[in-house]
This record gives sequence, C-alpha cells and structure tokens, in this order.
Amino acid sequence: MALTVDASTSSKNTETPIVPRREFAYLTELNPADNNKFIEVKVYRKWTTVKIPGFTPTTFSCMLLDKRGSAIQANADLKEKARFDHDLQINCVYKIEGFGFERPDSWGKTLDNDITLCFGKYTQANLLQDQNFPNHYFNFAAFNELNARLEKKNPILTDYIGYVHNVEKVNKYGGATSTRVKLRNIGIRNLNNDVVLFTLWNEDADKFDENKYAQMKQPVILTVSSCYLKRYAGQIQLSATSATQYYFNPDVPETGELLPAYNQPTIAIPQLEVQSDRLPNWADERNRNRVPLATLLKIDPKTQQRVLFTQDAMILRIDVDHDWYYQKCDECGGKLRYGYLHGQCHQNGTKPNPENSYCFRIIITDGTANAVMSCFTPQTDGLIKDVNTLLQEVESKDPAVIPPAILALQNTRHVFQFQFATPTLKGPATFVLKKIMDNPQATLPGSSAAPSSPPTAVTESLTITPSVTQDTPADISAETQQPLHSAARRELFVSTTEKEDIPALKPANEKEDSPAPKKQKKD
Repeated sequence: MALTVDASTSSKNTETPIVPRREFAYLTELNPADNNKFIEVKVYRKWTTVKIPGFTPTTFSCMLLDKRGSAIQANADLKEKARFDHDLQINCVYKIEGFGFERPDSWGKTLDNDITLCFGKYTQANLLQDQNFPNHYFNFAAFNELNARLEKKNPILTDYIGYVHNVEKVNKYGGATSTRVKLRNIGIRNLNNDVVLFTLWNEDADKFDENKYAQMKQPVILTVSSCYLKRYAGQIQLSATSATQYYFNPDVPETGELLPAYNQPTIAIPQLEVQSDRLPNWADERNRNRVPLATLLKIDPKTQQRVLFTQDAMILRIDVDHDWYYQKCDECGGKLRYGYLHGQCHQNGTKPNPENSYCFRIIITDGTANAVMSCFTPQTDGLIKDVNTLLQEVESKDPAVIPPAILALQNTRHVFQFQFATPTLKGPATFVLKKIMDNPQATLPGSSAAPSSPPTAVTESLTITPSVTQDTPADISAETQQPLHSAARRELFVSTTEKEDIPALKPANEKEDSPAPKKQKKD
C-alpha cells in the first residue's frame, strides 16, 4: 500500500511566519506604534542616572543624533548597562534595531521630545563607517530666557554657553556622620557681562583639570548641557545633573560669535587678580583685594558681584538727601514703606515687631577717586553705635533728619571691606559696606556657608551670593568665594555623572561664597 501525502496539508504544516523587513527611518519619522524601523545614529553622550540621596544607579541612558541633526534619548535597564556601555561608544555610528518606546520622565528631560527609546535584550547595534553626522547638539537658552524657564517650571534641562569667567577650587561639605559633598563653581559670562554659576559635583568636581584649563588660550568658551535650573537668593543658577556634559570651545555657531567679540579692540581695562578665600590671619584679611577705587570704578560691576574688596579710605561726607534708617519686617526683612505693616507675614493675633536698620550713605575717597557706599545694620558695627541706641538719643525720629552722630563720621578714616552693589542702568558703580576692619577681632568669623541653596528633591543647587543694592540691607552673608584670576578685558573677561540633589549639610570648611540657607531679606 502506497503512502500518500496531502500536498495542501503539508504546506500548511511546514510554512514559517514571514518576518517583515525593517525599514530605515530618521528620528523624526519614528512612530511608537510601529516597531519595524531601524535607525542610523551617532552616540553623542551616555550616562547613568542615579537616585538621590543614596546615589543609587537606576538606568543606563544615552543621547543619539541622526544625520538631520535631530536627537533622541534612549534608556536601558541597569542589568543591560554593561552590554550597551560596551557596544555603544561615544562618537561612533551604529545601525540600531529592535527597540521600543516610552514617554520621557516628567522632570529632568534632556530633550523636548514626546518619546524615548527603550533598549533591551533584542536590541541590536551594528557599527557603521559613516562620519557625516553632526558633532554636537545643543538648544541654548539666552540669559534673559532663564527666568521665564524657571517660572514656568520647564521640565526640560538647560543648555548654556559663554566665556569662562572664573574657575573656583573644590569645596567640601558634610562629613562621615551625614553626607559628604564636593562641588566646584564655574562662572559663565555672556556678551552682556551677565554671569551665571555652573556647579560640578563630587567626582566631576575633582575631574576638572585646572592645569589644562590654565594652559588654554584665552578666551575659553564653555558649553554646558542638561543642567538643572533654579534660583537661590534671587539669582539664577545652573546645576549639573547625571546627563550633564561640558565642552570647551565647541564647533558651534555661537562660538563663532563669541570669539570675534573678544578680539575687538577696546579701551584697556585693568586686570584684577583677587584672593577668593577668606584669610585666617586678620592682618592679611585686612589687606585682601586692596584695589584703588579709581580702578574699581572702571570695571563693570556685573563681573565682580561676588568679590570682597578692602580699602583704607576717608569719609568725605554723608549723603544728607538719603534716609539714615528704616524699619524692616521682622519676618521677611522687607522694608516697611509708609509705616505699613506686613500683615501677610504674620498670623492673625500675633503682634508684628518691626526692626530698625541703618541705611545711610557715605561718600568715601582713597585719594584716587570718590565712591558712594551704602551702610546697613549690622555691617556698621565698629563704625557707629547700635541704631536702636542712637534712636533713643535723638529727638527727631524722622529718617530724613541726619543725627549729629552720623554727621560726625565725616573726615574720619577707616578700613572698609565692601562689595559692588547690584548695578543700575544709569550712574557710576556704588558699593555696599560688609565690615569695618579698623581693629582686630578676637576671632575672625568664618563666613556663613553651605554647599548650596536649600536643596530640593530634584538636583543639587549651587552657591551664589544674594543680590545687594545700595537701597537694600545686606542681612544675608554675601561674602563669597571669588575668581582666582579675574581679568576685566573689554569689561567682559577674566584671566558625568552622579549629580542630582543633596540634603542640606553643615560645611566642613566654611567658605565665604556660600550663604547659609535662610530667608532672603530684600527691600
């Protein structure tokens, strides 16, 4: 008996499913509902996202660029990190297929995209020999756009570019009983002399090569990517995150705009080399950053907002057209105008207790120039008696009537420690008194310090000085760490990975550029 086989049945049993062939797509053409695409991309950056406060690694991430200049972020589980960290090398081009899609995190987005790629065990990456890809990808924010970004709580991390204004030393905070933190502040200045602080954390703070930077030809252009934006003490700051990378003199159009501006002929402006750290010896501290007033008045105040200067000068006269004291709210520190109380600062039934503060202005001279300096409580200690004591002695409590005790300061000589007031649109630069250095103190107080502004649950903040105007009391310590080489050329210039948020710490070594977290007191 012959064996027969039904041809139709046989074909059904042996037929294998047909695997559709994947098609090439640019990043902008990807559809989360279609997984039959492959991409050809350059690996631009890669990093490991960590969870705060324990710095626990969570995911492997990278940023990919295509030939059209579009960018996308890709993530992989931590168990796949070793594989993809080996297979995907920075600046190499790959054909990648077998990926999925997900929505990006609600905060800390590196890109303004609605999708993120997911890499897994079926993801394949094959190396290609193709160099026709962009070198960089940035979406720079201008200085005047930073406030709007912050107010809108923009979840997209910030890219920024400018000249390197100064590079500070590494500061250490905390200890074995809490959390140990290291940070390095770098000032970035734009063409308008606006300086923004950029902070590197922990390992990245140490990895910054100061010697290599010192050997670079000036000016040095710095771009920073994927920074967390926040405000501390009224000023904008950029704080590095896990995704942050920085580049010196990158090949981008903005670099071509900054370099010619530096080389344009300008009026010669004196270069300053300032001492950034508070000196432990009182005599040395008394002479730290001793710069003639004539020199300071030639410099753009915006470039030296965080510098403390000292000068032996005479008080020529008191500005009698300015009030000599005012009352401030005991809660927010704001000036009580027209005698109005701040009901918004006190609970119902509690009695406000306004505080008195000096606010008189003096005109000083060191023989090279005259300058206006504003004096507030308690920085006037050592210059004049307490404001409350003086108020008890005078008959008129009118702030416009200058008491004889203040007028008596005319033609007296003192050693002033001071800083620039926040610059105004018109008129010469003015200064704010920080301390009278006539007589040594029993113990030279260390400045208030903290690793940064009060931290949030998102990322570290960085340290910056509260803005101080000639009409605003400087009750918050504004004594700050300064540039090691501050060059005022053209009134502009001076000679990644685990960085999210950090709990408030007590500094191991107090520095003068980190005000302790407290309420900002403004006018």
